[in-house]
Amino acid sequence: MQALKKLFFRSSQNAELREGIPVLPGALPLVGHSLYTMGNALTFLRDAEAQVGPLFWTKNVGLYTLVCMGEPGFELLKNKVARSGFIGEQLPDFIGDSLLSRDGVPHRSVRSAMSGPFTPRGLTSSGASAISAEVIESYVARFPEEPFSLLSQTQGLALDIIFRIMGIEGSELEPWNRHYREFILGALPLKGDFPYSPARRSRTGREWLDAHFSRLIATARGKPDMQGTLAALLKARDEEGRELGEADLIQNLRLLALAGHETTASVMAWLGIVLAQQPDLWVQLREEAVAAPGLPRSPEELKRHPFAEALFREVLRMYPPVSWTGRQATEELELHGKRVPKGTMVLVPLGTYGYDPKFFPEPERFDPTRWMGRRLPPSAIETAAFGGGPHFCLGYHLAWVEVVQFATAFARELARRGLRPQLAPGTAQPKLTYFPFGAPPKKTRIQLVRA
Repeated sequence: MQALKKLFFRSSQNAELREGIPVLPGALPLVGHSLYTMGNALTFLRDAEAQVGPLFWTKNVGLYTLVCMGEPGFELLKNKVARSGFIGEQLPDFIGDSLLSRDGVPHRSVRSAMSGPFTPRGLTSSGASAISAEVIESYVARFPEEPFSLLSQTQGLALDIIFRIMGIEGSELEPWNRHYREFILGALPLKGDFPYSPARRSRTGREWLDAHFSRLIATARGKPDMQGTLAALLKARDEEGRELGEADLIQNLRLLALAGHETTASVMAWLGIVLAQQPDLWVQLREEAVAAPGLPRSPEELKRHPFAEALFREVLRMYPPVSWTGRQATEELELHGKRVPKGTMVLVPLGTYGYDPKFFPEPERFDPTRWMGRRLPPSAIETAAFGGGPHFCLGYHLAWVEVVQFATAFARELARRGLRPQLAPGTAQPKLTYFPFGAPPKKTRIQLVRA
């Protein structure tokens, strides 16, 4: 990244202006700044802010997009004069007309149908917490002692959990996982459609997923007593009493399964990698986990695992799975003292808030104790990795429960076997990259060794 800074960034005095706001230098032909954001987007954005200020334009495949750093960007997520629909318009085959791209009544109708099982009370009463604990314990018990990719394990684990919570059991997870890997390619800015291109592979993956979700929906319609998110969606009605159509069901199930497993899998994998590199943290987690009677399954039981929760929050702060989200101004706005025209697409850098020294002293230092001993829950901006406003992540509480359960199960199982984690010999220091979620490289391997 230092080389990129020297090669591409110029001082703000020389920057091109658009609507009185600097355009970030260094855009590449055709793809603009897109390739930079697929690397370490957080470092790229913070370097950009240092060069041209907290408000700047980027170029992405011929389009200008405004980036708003700092608190004004976060406040935009709660602003009623900003819409999310452009996300689906920019990525019609990836996001489409789903919960992520809806606003107002259409958004509330679908979200209300999906939210019940994901509230703290819902996670307990629906059995989701118990399902999560059962799946995690079964996967962790099978972790081998020879080097393995923790991300590969957590991706399968998290997908298994989200499917069971939706009420879908007995699915063959390997082909689902494989086709989701293909579908994710649709988030790339490369839209050329030809054999083996990312766009073609993504469309093929989406078609497979949609066909299988359609079959699952047909099966669920014949089971009136079925429980889970899929059953809730089938019973949902909008404000005029209409049920969700087949296309609505498929698009939201597809995105729910993706967001519900990909992001959580990334946080779990990063947590294990951090523990493999910091033995003192491992010892502290192991002591807490072994002292507990088991994995937490309710909000009350989560209180017995403050260090595991602190690890979850600190890993999420330093390795956020989502680097940014976006809104489109529905009328003229003022951001950082600058006039922003109606219709402007504004990117909000969710992942950078965890590195703001105003909220997190010494932000480059991994320090879970910053979350310990608090009387109040984390503030909205401290949970910015999950978004903000009406589109705050539906799966926040589920992710919290899952990662604390994973940390606890990982420590308990390895303590039982007399093992501890470490990076496998020859494994390079993993770097955060976005494709489109911030995950460690799959080639990063850990090894379980004698404690």
